[in-house]
Amino acid sequence: NNGQVAYVPIDKLQNATGISNPNLLLIKLNDSTDRNAAIAQIRSMVQAANSDLEVFSLNGVVEQNISFLSSTWQTIMLIPFFTLASSALCLMGYMMLAVDEQRQEFGVLRAVGAKPQIIVVISAIQSALVIASSFAVGISLGVITTLLILMTNPVVTSFTVLEIAAWLLAALAAMFLFSLYPAFRLAKTSILKLMT
Repeated sequence: NNGQVAYVPIDKLQNATGISNPNLLLIKLNDSTDRNAAIAQIRSMVQAANSDLEVFSLNGVVEQNISFLSSTWQTIMLIPFFTLASSALCLMGYMMLAVDEQRQEFGVLRAVGAKPQIIVVISAIQSALVIASSFAVGISLGVITTLLILMTNPVVTSFTVLEIAAWLLAALAAMFLFSLYPAFRLAKTSILKLMT
């Protein structure tokens, strides 16, 4: 509840309050039951039995906690997007550097008769190797770190892991296409400019 929760061992709580007997009763209502009427009826019965006892509906507290966790989760989910954006920029920088370093080799290939598409094919293979290795390491370490270390008792199905992998593959496919921009640009360059 916005960090305003204190967890106290039950024996210390019993010593502090001076109550050693159970004084809490939880009731679960059927979905077909009218909640307001049932709570009003239970409240009147409890008040008739002992005026010191109270009846609380946990719906309000649960809704507060769910909305708090939802907003926290939405904030945390921004981190993967920033990570993907930074990795896309890193991949673009790597591919620009790799293409620029191979500029003369590509010029020699073009001079001996290679078609401009060979530049794109070679760059695509390099980019695919980098992306495939990072995907394999990233998905395995990410799943292990998140599900086995950060969560104590994860309730995650294999479908969830596959869904995460599918979203990551879609992002990596987009990154792959964007990383080919320097190769397309260099493929349109004339042979004389490549050799200089």
